[in-house]
Amino acid sequence: IPGQAGHGAVELFPVSGKRATAAAERGGFSASSIPALLVEGDDSPGLGSRLSRAIAETGINLDFVVAQVVARRYSAVFGFGDEESARRAVAVIKKAASAGARRPAAARSRKRR
Repeated sequence: IPGQAGHGAVELFPVSGKRATAAAERGGFSASSIPALLVEGDDSPGLGSRLSRAIAETGINLDFVVAQVVARRYSAVFGFGDEESARRAVAVIKKAASAGARRPAAARSRKRR
């Protein structure tokens, strides 16, 4: 945690359902009210960059991003300073993600004979 030597943060996301919530609480975790969006889908080159750039170009500030690719599946948690920013980001993320799904013909690989 910035400015707090000897301290750290552990985040679990998403925690949903009674059993998972109870297990997290037994482990010493508590819920926080950080506005965040979980984005999942098929990975593609430049996806994380495309999503982050689209959010920034709209003037929405990100508090944090945690992203990974496992077995060609992309997942990221985008954190925001307030609920309104998270709500605005939903449409931006959907538009940016779908834009990458349509590759121009010139970008497709072609066999040469």
